[in-house]
Amino acid sequence: MRSLDLPEGFVLNSKEKRRFKHYFYGASYLAVLICGLRKQTLSRRETHLFTNLSALAFSFDDLVEDVRNNADPSVLWQNNPEVYGLASDQHGLATHLLQNIYQALPEERLEHFRAYMHRVFNVETGGKKGYWNIEELKKIMAEKGGNSILLFRSVLNHPLTEQEEKAFYQFGCLFQYCDDIFDLWHDRQAGTVTLASFLCERAEIELLIKIFEEQVAATNLAFRKTEYALARIETALNAIHYLVSVTRMCLQYYLDLKRKNGTLPLDNRTAIVVDMEIWANRFEAIRYLLRPIP
Repeated sequence: MRSLDLPEGFVLNSKEKRRFKHYFYGASYLAVLICGLRKQTLSRRETHLFTNLSALAFSFDDLVEDVRNNADPSVLWQNNPEVYGLASDQHGLATHLLQNIYQALPEERLEHFRAYMHRVFNVETGGKKGYWNIEELKKIMAEKGGNSILLFRSVLNHPLTEQEEKAFYQFGCLFQYCDDIFDLWHDRQAGTVTLASFLCERAEIELLIKIFEEQVAATNLAFRKTEYALARIETALNAIHYLVSVTRMCLQYYLDLKRKNGTLPLDNRTAIVVDMEIWANRFEAIRYLLRPIP
């Protein structure tokens, strides 16, 4: 919280603190992956930037939701997240956090940071309503997830090569798939269309599994093409394997539900939400974790 350097009298409410913690844990997982790959821990400044980016992420999500629900459709916000923030961020949190990041980033990194930020903002605010198809959703998930991960990677004091950029873009897409697969019930309640919700509503779990496994393979291949030493790459892939294993457990859970019910009970929160506090689910995830990485 000290790293956020909130203005005098400005406090996060309990919901904001809870969401901040959720995003901070996600950023910490990403930091583990990156540090294993480059064999170097985050510096004090990098930790400060990751912390502020974690808080900005949940605040940014709230602003994007406002764009979807309340913004004037005649106004185009593409490439203008800063302008939109000034116009709609009455709370002032997102604007403050963005300024924290701008002040901490070296000038030579600002251009790359803004480029990834604009790409995330554009894909979030440029969504349509109505009919979707699988290829459209795959492209959107890749852009959203890939550029979100690269946004974090861009603040590190470590050169980003073309091969590493491709690897983290693929990982970001995979990360987005994992998040959407677990958030199936919540996304449907919010009216958010994802590849996972689109296919699960059609009970096409087998196709979702196939697409997911293709992305796992693409991510592993992209990391193995980076310039890092083989041992570091395998360390990073083991970190990714943890997330993949938990998601495979979730997908198998959905598949078992479909076989039992003939379809997925999507409106039954108790049935559809995977509870990782249940030991049977944990042991199932461990079973996948013990499998070798291809």
